[in-house]
Amino acid sequence: MKTLKKIFNPKMMIFAILVTMIFLVSACGTNEEDPTEVIPTPTEVIRTEDIDVTSIELSAAGSATTISALGGTLQMSATVLPANATDPTFTWSVTNGTGSATITVAGLLTAETDGIVTVTATSNATTGVYGSKVITISNQLAANMDATLTHLNVDGSSVLDFNPLVTSYVHVMSDGIIVTPVVTATQYETTSTVVITDAVDVTSTDVLERTTAIAVTTTEDIEKFYYVIFEAQVDPVNLGTAGDYVILAETGISTATTSDITGDLGVSPSAASYITGFSLIMDSSGTYSTSSQVVGMIYAADYTTPTPDKLTTAIADMMIAYSDAAGRTNNYTELYSGDLSGKTLTPGVYKFGSSVLINTDLTLTGSTTDVWIFQISGNLTMASDMSIILAGGADAKNIVWQVADTVAIGSGSHFEGTILAMTNISMGTNSSINGRLYAQTAVTLDATIVVKSND
Repeated sequence: MKTLKKIFNPKMMIFAILVTMIFLVSACGTNEEDPTEVIPTPTEVIRTEDIDVTSIELSAAGSATTISALGGTLQMSATVLPANATDPTFTWSVTNGTGSATITVAGLLTAETDGIVTVTATSNATTGVYGSKVITISNQLAANMDATLTHLNVDGSSVLDFNPLVTSYVHVMSDGIIVTPVVTATQYETTSTVVITDAVDVTSTDVLERTTAIAVTTTEDIEKFYYVIFEAQVDPVNLGTAGDYVILAETGISTATTSDITGDLGVSPSAASYITGFSLIMDSSGTYSTSSQVVGMIYAADYTTPTPDKLTTAIADMMIAYSDAAGRTNNYTELYSGDLSGKTLTPGVYKFGSSVLINTDLTLTGSTTDVWIFQISGNLTMASDMSIILAGGADAKNIVWQVADTVAIGSGSHFEGTILAMTNISMGTNSSINGRLYAQTAVTLDATIVVKSND
């Protein structure tokens, strides 16, 4: 009895009940849901509609619309709209018109024959959507070489500028002669026949009457025509009072290191402070200054009267001369695609729709009265250590370079003629010029020798 009383005393019974309750609570807790547990929801599938291509816009490198170089190429580009189209891919193709070309999958167009071709980019995803652009091709190889010429001679002298693989015509200065020159031609294929029809009157204002035609016919009756167009002597560009100056600029003249200049300098409407590097010495009259680097006088718009008025007139004459040169009727267009490196050019008016390069010596051959006018819509760039060479009596005073953009003459190079630049002219270190430098902005020199050409 005492033993049972010890086992079932009140304290032990309370302890046992508490343990049992804890066990039961723990057991029940394992079956309850956690109120913080996230119950997954079914995945929602969102279906999007395809976005169609609505248009394709074509462009070419440099915004070009022509290929004029022999075997030349042009990189085409296409812009697909909208930009978020589901499938923006497209396929290049070219449709030959009067000319022919090929195009790669990357859009590189290669010229084959002269004429017009149409380049197209067609959407791979949207039917009927495409973009197209017309490209004009010139100066390619003849389709049949048997119908080409190799040489042209006028009165026994070779026509230096004639390239039958590039052009079918050539201009020849008639220098005021009355009798029609004798034209002879050599064909590529000896079995082809050549018939020459002489110009009616080389002094006529009618271009057809002063043109000699050459017809080349192959044994397969393929015919090709060439033309020698005789032109009257080109009149020189009148510089007016601007011709009194060897360097004339509107915004400034500077030299980085000591230069050697023969002739007068003028700046207007800018003041003398924009003539730098010359250590100017003002004359007591106040109308001009001098410099140890200049054999001549230096004028600025802020000098004493009458200098400002004289400079205003000279600048106006410079502008007139620029417009005169730019407006002349051209004899040659895009000759050698603007790369005059190593070429020999006879007198005439040469027009270039882009930039002109002189990377090796250029020769100008003609008489003392012959005139050259170069109309350049882009830049004029001459590499370092190159020269323009005058032959046959050609005179720098009759050579004009009308340039719509910048002019850069390389270090150590020698230039001939008058430069009429719409923007700036930069002469490289130890460069030289026999002629004149006229800029509608600034002229920069660097140990440059400048000699005014004969008046």
